[in-house]
Amino acid sequence: MTLARDRARRKRRQGETAVDQLRVERRKLLDGLCVGVAAGVSLSGFAPKLFAAESPSKSAKLMFVLFKRADLSDEQSLAEWHGEKHTSIVRTVPGLKKWVQNHTVGSKNEVSPVGIGELWFDNTEAMEKAMKSPQMAAAAEDAKRFLDMTRTFAIAVSEETIIS
Repeated sequence: MTLARDRARRKRRQGETAVDQLRVERRKLLDGLCVGVAAGVSLSGFAPKLFAAESPSKSAKLMFVLFKRADLSDEQSLAEWHGEKHTSIVRTVPGLKKWVQNHTVGSKNEVSPVGIGELWFDNTEAMEKAMKSPQMAAAAEDAKRFLDMTRTFAIAVSEETIIS
């Protein structure tokens, strides 16, 4: 019976769609670069690991790549992200200096994100504090209403201007 189950598992793995394989490969890559914001995972759990190597005096930026929930259209998801309820929560995040929403345009498919959010802080210390705050936890909880939290992820970046 175990042999039959093993064969069935192998067959299922072989039958994964190209989209599923792409998601698995992307997640493996991202696991090494950044942190997934999965449903039920506290945002504060990854803050120390992410920012420990950065200089506390340098300005800090956190980017979120956002994927909509399957039961919502792109427009519905973006309307909730840009809406009063979510923005009123994010505005209370301590130390937040700038928030930019980048909404994707053009043709999209099922693996395309709906947007990229940028949260700006004076330094990594302020960003760490914000990531551990109840306000950020509330924003992540609210985002579950309109985002697929198993696919949405965050990454701390250092911005380098090449052409201005």
